[in-house]
Amino acid sequence: MDNAMELQFALRAPGSGPLAAVICALADWLEDPNCNQQHRALVTRLLANGEVPAILAERAQNRLVSYAEQVEALHGAVFQAPADTKPMLRAVV
Repeated sequence: MDNAMELQFALRAPGSGPLAAVICALADWLEDPNCNQQHRALVTRLLANGEVPAILAERAQNRLVSYAEQVEALHGAVFQAPADTKPMLRAVV
């Protein structure tokens, strides 16, 4: 059975939420132009080791929180215009 088919079956399992999250993140990352061969080699070695060192997990978590805060701030800046710049709605009869 090929890898994609095997993963499709694995994703049908009730506890496959974390696997789905990793696959989605990996798919996005592989499309990112900043993802290079060196990064891919690092991830390959990490998978080959079979574990994520605690310090690496902690630093990745901190970076993810920082990234989420940046996205949230950007979202707020784009979608929350000051009250005086919001369009006024009025009834048309």
